Amino acid sequence: MDSLMLLAAMAEPSFLQVVAMGLITVFVVLICLIIIIKIMGAIMAGVSKPAPAPAAAPAVAAPTVANAAPQPNKQQLVAAVSAAIAEDMGGSVDHIKIHSIRKL
Repeated sequence: MDSLMLLAAMAEPSFLQVVAMGLITVFVVLICLIIIIKIMGAIMAGVSKPAPAPAAAPAVAAPTVANAAPQPNKQQLVAAVSAAIAEDMGGSVDHIKIHSIRKL
């Protein structure tokens, strides 16, 4: 009978014990997540490391507007841009003048 009364007395934890166990659990799990994320980040950085480029490879410059190839369907591009602007403005294409189109 004494062991049953001792068990009944220990079965009900106090408010502070519940709060302490909850806080400890939360912070232990957060620390574990941080460690796991750091390990996975190190693994992914090692896996996705690009191969080193050869030292003698010449650098290729990006084409600029001056030496870019002319567009073969420039009239179709102007028509498409005009139609998109007219649709956005709610007017007709007749009132739109496109002076130049540059590649950015």
